[in-house]
Amino acid sequence: DDEIKREAYGFNTKTCPPQIPEPTQFEHEMYRLISNIKFRPHKNDFQARMSHDLQHIKGTKKIIIEADKTRNLYSISPEDYRKLMTENITKEYKKVNGTAKYNIDSGTKDIARSLQLDDRIESFTTNNCFITLKDHKENFETQPKCRLINPAKTDIGRISKTILERIVTHIRHQTRHNHWKSTGEVISWFTNVHASQKSRFMVFDIEAFYPSITPELFTRAIEYAKSMVDITDEDQHIITHSKRSLLFDRGTCWQKKSGSAFDVGMGSWDGAETCELVGLYLLHKISETIDSSYVGLYRDDGLAIINNATGPKLCRIKKDLHKVFRDEGLK
Repeated sequence: DDEIKREAYGFNTKTCPPQIPEPTQFEHEMYRLISNIKFRPHKNDFQARMSHDLQHIKGTKKIIIEADKTRNLYSISPEDYRKLMTENITKEYKKVNGTAKYNIDSGTKDIARSLQLDDRIESFTTNNCFITLKDHKENFETQPKCRLINPAKTDIGRISKTILERIVTHIRHQTRHNHWKSTGEVISWFTNVHASQKSRFMVFDIEAFYPSITPELFTRAIEYAKSMVDITDEDQHIITHSKRSLLFDRGTCWQKKSGSAFDVGMGSWDGAETCELVGLYLLHKISETIDSSYVGLYRDDGLAIINNATGPKLCRIKKDLHKVFRDEGLK
């Protein structure tokens, strides 16, 4: 009965179902059938090329890095890779001792017990961070820029993800803001929006959106959400705790330089949903400058149509937008 009543938030039960003896003979026959399969050697040009590439990858002493937004792969010397890693880590993080992880795990344990999920939720993982190369940026070859990915996460983020999805969905339906989730939604908006020959596009993007979300900005976004959605104290505590994050690199523990463990990391369970909530809050602020029907956000990229656009009007709107983002600690 307790299993039925409580919300599991997608965590699998540790209880195994009883074994059914009837299909045992069938299983044995199936295993025997698979073990008797024989393969004959066969090669074609494609397989030969794959084999050659695989041997080349295994034999190289360089590190292979994925691109950020393309399917490209790049090889780089271990020394250069370590230099890029150090630059990207020390830009935002500082070293801390192991008690930081213990404090996060203690909070996770309390939440897990209150939700009766302490038999399913694991402690904070310590997977090493890594980087991807932003090969779409200008001067990429001479001044490479990277995205720092943090796979270390707490399972509480899975619960926070479910709560934030509910909040974001409700706000989207209620406000009708152009908060796009796909390229198709952007194209649909562009096809149906009214514009004239005097209209002008305005494009803007939020620099380093994930790491730039501060506790203060997130709190304001939550307060904005509370005006439309019922968010309990427990929900807010879970969401806030899921933002307590650490970075790990070769056994060393890192924390944001701000001194707070608050961090919306790339690769976290609820990172995308957190940015969506903050994005809806920003659209609310932007709608005071631009009609909400003519402006929208797709992740960290914004697009607006300015009707009857004159030079002074465009200049004023640009200044107002800069002020909105500056007031929220964003660039």
